[in-house]
Amino acid sequence: MEMRAREDTCMSHDLTPPIPPYAVSLHDRFLCSHCSSCFRALPSHAPQQCFDLKSRSNSAPPFSCPTCFASVRYCSSACFASDRPLHVSSHECFLLHQSHSGTCPADDDTADLRVALRLLYSLEMRGLLPSESTDLPNRIGGLLVSDLQKVLEEGGEVAEKIREGGMRMSCARNSGGLHGAVMVEEVVLWAVITNAVEVQVSKGPALGVAVYGPWFSWFNHSCSPNACYRFELDNWCEESTSCESSSFRVSPASTDEASIAWQGWYHEEGGLARALEFCKYGPRIVVRSIKPINKGEEVCVTYTDLLQPMAIRRVDLWPKYRFSCCCERCSASPQLYVDYILSCDARNLNTKNNNSATAEYDELADLLHEAIAEYSSEDNPKSCCYKLESLLLSQSSRGNNSMENTLSGRKFLLHPLHHLSLSAYVALASAYRSLYIIGLYEEQNGEALKMGRAAAAYSLLLAAATHYLSLFESSLIAPTSHFWLSAGETILNLVQSSISGKAKEKYESKFRSVSHFQCAKIERLSRDEFMSNSMQFIECISTILSRCWPFLVRSFSYLEKIEDPINFTWLGGAILRPLCSLGSKGTTAFGKSKCFAWEYQSGRRIEEEMNCLYQLAIYSLRYGRYLATICYGPQSYLIDKLTI
Repeated sequence: MEMRAREDTCMSHDLTPPIPPYAVSLHDRFLCSHCSSCFRALPSHAPQQCFDLKSRSNSAPPFSCPTCFASVRYCSSACFASDRPLHVSSHECFLLHQSHSGTCPADDDTADLRVALRLLYSLEMRGLLPSESTDLPNRIGGLLVSDLQKVLEEGGEVAEKIREGGMRMSCARNSGGLHGAVMVEEVVLWAVITNAVEVQVSKGPALGVAVYGPWFSWFNHSCSPNACYRFELDNWCEESTSCESSSFRVSPASTDEASIAWQGWYHEEGGLARALEFCKYGPRIVVRSIKPINKGEEVCVTYTDLLQPMAIRRVDLWPKYRFSCCCERCSASPQLYVDYILSCDARNLNTKNNNSATAEYDELADLLHEAIAEYSSEDNPKSCCYKLESLLLSQSSRGNNSMENTLSGRKFLLHPLHHLSLSAYVALASAYRSLYIIGLYEEQNGEALKMGRAAAAYSLLLAAATHYLSLFESSLIAPTSHFWLSAGETILNLVQSSISGKAKEKYESKFRSVSHFQCAKIERLSRDEFMSNSMQFIECISTILSRCWPFLVRSFSYLEKIEDPINFTWLGGAILRPLCSLGSKGTTAFGKSKCFAWEYQSGRRIEEEMNCLYQLAIYSLRYGRYLATICYGPQSYLIDKLTI
């Protein structure tokens, strides 16, 4: 199945209206803090503690489910009335009771099982589940469920999850219809695993999971996608939301199989009218173009991390989606530049060969992932920083430390654009940010400033590296927007915590004065205009970085090796320098080409550095906002990064 464009479309256009979900569920950690119907945060005055199942001593919030002891909560009477019947009838209450009673692992998130129960009940009530006498279907409610029998026969982690999850769902429902050796609960859970998406509506972890019908689930994957998607939490009303097929810029492909399946779902099963009945207040999803799209061209999104090389992307996709990607990027021969750079040994940057020893690479990858996993589970940022920076250094370390001994003789060498380096930068930026906050809390201002400098430097390096790669694979502008916004926010926090009194008031006044500046227009944006704007950003940010980069990286051995975090030509001959017209001199996409809108102040060096960093933060935020507006639209939660 595939979706194709109905008309020529520029980049940064919504291709669908807000699409209602079939079923949604919050992750367990958010059940006590967010509405289970609309996903909005509960009022701050509402009691946030979860109900104690054993003592039953806590008073339940006014809008909550008494059956499962207030595990599920709502923000209003409308959400309560809309969602609770589904919550109870789907037996979600019983599943939560299992979790709270200690019969399941304490750290086991039940969101997938609960959304599967909700989906199963909705499909059952609308007569969309096949009878037990029929063969196992390829689709239910328009959702692909093929290959389930093969998955279960092959075994593995996914098969175990389906078997165990199906049993828990069956126990909660006190039933279990069979299709041969497969329970109907397993079929629906497989539909959730292959079709659900994480709902991201704010900074931080995803709030929950959602399953959408064919208007979204039929968008195929590509490692070079021309679209991405966002979520909206606006309450549904008939007057303001249109989901008629005429409001879509896409339609299913005209192959016989697609036409038959689409007509069966849209007409026989009720299509969008049925979808609106499934979930009235849940988060809507909107698909948006990130590249110019021609009429009739297939529109694709991505199902995986695009900053990984092809082999890892395929390994990631197979267990859940059962296909080996053969998109234009994956099937290119020779491999595209971006995939070569993401995986090659640093010593191969000057050659066209990537003949690195697999064993040494695997060992290095295992060490890096182990350090990141240890940080995630044990929350030891200092240890994480030491281990990861040891791995990143291009030469062997000295000494008797076990990590240093492990690194000695290492044959695979990383470079700043390698995918393992990018993963390390993400963890290092987070770890140093934690150390920075700890330093501030303990009033160790000198140490906090040092940790803050490292957090800012790794955030910038990550943003600049992905920005560079996006110039060769434009679909990478989506993660790049997140990284520039994160870098700008990290630098701004460093500046604001390093100044006080009148100086702080001055900077906050400057921030407010530019917070409403608009970046270059995005309406009817062509690829050439976007590339020109990107090059203008590089010119501007490079001017600022040339002054403050040495200050940020001082006393950090690995960071001091990064000669220039924007122009990576110092790495070697295989690194290309993108060429693009910068347009007329004197103006950029971000205002006047003179980056220093405020001159250095007389006085101590630290104030000069803060002045420089402040400007760097503003331009990082403005560019990140520009990219986020292209990818997600002005309605995205990311767009408020330039407001106080």
